[in-house]
Amino acid sequence: MAELQLPDAKIDEKIDRLLESALTPEPSPDLHRKISGALAASLQPVKPMPPTSVLVGQFAAIFLVFAAALIAMMGVTGFRTLDASQALGIVAILAVGVALLSFVLAWQIRPGSQQKISARLAWACLGVGFLTGAALLFPWRGAEAFVSRGWPCLLAGSAVAIPGGILFWLLSRRGVPLSAGTFGGTLGAIAGLLGITVLQFRCIYQDAAHLLVWHGGVLVLSTAAGVLVGLAIERNGKGRRTF
Repeated sequence: MAELQLPDAKIDEKIDRLLESALTPEPSPDLHRKISGALAASLQPVKPMPPTSVLVGQFAAIFLVFAAALIAMMGVTGFRTLDASQALGIVAILAVGVALLSFVLAWQIRPGSQQKISARLAWACLGVGFLTGAALLFPWRGAEAFVSRGWPCLLAGSAVAIPGGILFWLLSRRGVPLSAGTFGGTLGAIAGLLGITVLQFRCIYQDAAHLLVWHGGVLVLSTAAGVLVGLAIERNGKGRRTF
């Protein structure tokens, strides 16, 4: 019991002496070789990711090539009905959207990148920009055959967005996104923007209400679907790296 009643300083000194006297055995050379061999066998070559600017250029270039191919197949009947201000305005909105989402996607998949604009803010800016442009640049007409004219555009835009989302996923899966939901939403947003781009050139119903509901609906549905898919994969335990 006398040992337990020593002053704190003496107890600390005694503990220090005991620790100093304890010898840490060095691993044997054989054990060291086994550990080194196991670590070396588990290592795999990793291809360095390109800089953010290169990733952005790749995403934007693939978007333009894919969009141009689809537009060539589906036609430009709708775009021919636009006047100069409408054509320049909608093309500017689409181009800014492509650049913005390309940056956001590159920031997400490149570890350590500073995300200067959050993904959710980018989605909101794209949606507000497109809706505002549609409302200001295009005429408001009657709602004649609104649904029968609109749902084919929604289906066509969604049909374009699905393979577009898969394509951008294949391009970006080498990265390491921190949030599967945010990553999925960004993929859905850029895929939805691809669908809108094709529709703007193809669709002959270039009035504000139609664009707001049916073309804008492609962007909303695609983004929401991307978020849900990402969250579902994360919840099922597949992990962020295999998204």
